[in-house]
Amino acid sequence: MTQVAYSINVKYYGGLHYMWCTPYFGADYKSPHFTVPPSSSPLEIYSTLENEVIGGDLHGDKINLNRMGIRKGADHMLAERRITAEEHSDIHAISKLSPLSAFRPLLCVIPRVEAVKYYRKVPVADMANPLSYEYIVADLPQSAFDLIRISR
Repeated sequence: MTQVAYSINVKYYGGLHYMWCTPYFGADYKSPHFTVPPSSSPLEIYSTLENEVIGGDLHGDKINLNRMGIRKGADHMLAERRITAEEHSDIHAISKLSPLSAFRPLLCVIPRVEAVKYYRKVPVADMANPLSYEYIVADLPQSAFDLIRISR
């Protein structure tokens, strides 16, 4: 998750968070039964975001994808009537105007026991790899996970 996405969740969504997850940290995890592709690896995602922020990369793919994801989330929340049109507009503006530094990555560590009641299966067609283990947690309260920022 990025700092700006976290802040939006706190301010506009009542501190409830939406996350695409995997129980495996790195893409180098070796298993004969499943894989952790780089685009689904928390370590790879964190590193890519951090490098784009540190490097001041205005064309960074992960930051641009995060900006779009924030807007897509706001569109969904408006359609569900969980935010107002004004809040929707504010979130879109925040996603477009936030400086690169606002996209500093945060690592969310969610104990399995906390995630179960918020768990939703990802359809195989939407997974980064059909053999990866991915799931979504929605409306997860901050009390159900810890945030970690890795500094270099």
